[in-house]
This record gives sequence, C-alpha cells and structure tokens, in this order.
Amino acid sequence: MVDAVERFDPEAVERALARNPGHACGGGPIVAVMRAARTLGAGDARVLCYADSGDVSGDRSAVVGYLSAVFGTFGAEA
Repeated sequence: MVDAVERFDPEAVERALARNPGHACGGGPIVAVMRAARTLGAGDARVLCYADSGDVSGDRSAVVGYLSAVFGTFGAEA
C-alpha cells in the first residue's frame, strides 16, 4: 500500500484493496483523492510519514498503520 501511494498509482491501491480490503481503512477515499489529484494536474506523490501502532506499543503481532502523503507536481527538486 505504501509503495503504491508513493508511486502515485491509484490503480495499484485499488487492486491491493480488491485482494485484501483490510489493507487500508478508508481505501475508497484514498483512491478517490489520488484520482482527483491526478485530474487536477498532480503527477507525483511523496509519503511524508509512515508509522504503525507497534512503534508505540512494541507489539507487532497486529498493527494499525498510519500514512500521510502529499500529491502534486514536484519535479526533480524534491
């Protein structure tokens, strides 16, 4: 999921969700925002931060992930 967002590939996010809907809470809105950003001219994505609940609890047996990303046109300077 993180890789698909980072590649700015909403179709890959959608395929991942079709295989496993539990990959992302709010997966539909993620795809919608990515497609809307593309329609508005965005061509790039940057993952700002990814962490999971195991980072706090130390228990990695079952985690919830948190991802923040920005979509735009960043070019070579980013």
